[in-house]
Amino acid sequence: ALVFELAQDMEEDLGHQDTEFLRAQLKVLATESNKYRAKTDRRKQRSIFRDILRFIETGEYQEETIRFGLECMYLDSWARQRTYQAFKEVLGSGIRHHLQNNDLLREIFGLGPPLVLDAAALKASKVSRFEKHLYNSAAFKARTKARSRVRDKRADVL
Repeated sequence: ALVFELAQDMEEDLGHQDTEFLRAQLKVLATESNKYRAKTDRRKQRSIFRDILRFIETGEYQEETIRFGLECMYLDSWARQRTYQAFKEVLGSGIRHHLQNNDLLREIFGLGPPLVLDAAALKASKVSRFEKHLYNSAAFKARTKARSRVRDKRADVL
């Protein structure tokens, strides 16, 4: 998908030239169900190849949002996603800290200079424990109501 995206950037009319074979191969990989692979590996493979197939067919990328501190970064292309994945493999769990403070990494992703916040600003931006509890209980209540509505409809069908 990354190579296809880069080639599309070079030539605009490349998107629809002889991609039938590629689409057929991606459909096979997106629905593969070999038992010699672990279930989680198969699920991950199918998900990745479905995303690649969707990109090649429609040209749309499923945007991801990475949150770190008070900021967020949008991964809106395969090139940015692959760059992020490479840094994530190298830095491991410290990726979020580096996204906040590392000038080189911020420059690569176009995030600008690091935010300098004092303790009072950090405390003001955080949601209190009680507010989190209220939000979670309201979300739980809404999910329960929606689920009960669906269950009532299923009972009517039977």
